[in-house]
Amino acid sequence: MEELCNLGLSDSTINCMLEMNPEIRKISNIEVIKKIRILKELGCSDIQIRNIIGSNSIYLSRTTEEILALIKCLLKYGFTTLNILFDSNPYILNLESFEIKNYINNRRDNGEELENIIDDLESNPYLFSKV
Repeated sequence: MEELCNLGLSDSTINCMLEMNPEIRKISNIEVIKKIRILKELGCSDIQIRNIIGSNSIYLSRTTEEILALIKCLLKYGFTTLNILFDSNPYILNLESFEIKNYINNRRDNGEELENIIDDLESNPYLFSKV
C-alpha cells in the first residue's frame, strides 16, 4: 500500500481501488514496484502510471507473466504506442493474449487487413471492450 501512496494517489482513489479489488491489500510493495516498472519500460510517464493504476486496480492482481504475454502479443501485431493505448483504456491490461488474437483473427476472417484493424484499435482504444 505504501507504493500506491508514493504514486501520488489520493486516499479517495485508493479507497475506490480497494472497493473494486480488495485483493490489493495483500499485494506486496515489491509486486507493485514490478508492475510500475513494466509500465515505465513501455514509456509511461508518472502521470500515465498513476492514471492507469488508479483507474484499473485489477492490473496489480495480474501476474507479471500474464501482463508480459499480453504486451508481447500487442507488440507482435504491430501496436507501437502502448503507453498511450493503456493510458487511454487501462482495462486493456486485464485482457489475455488469446482474446486479442481471437478478436483480430475474427476481423481478418471478415476480410479486414491487419494494418487497418491495428489502426482502428489504436485510434479508438475503447474497441478493446468488444474483445
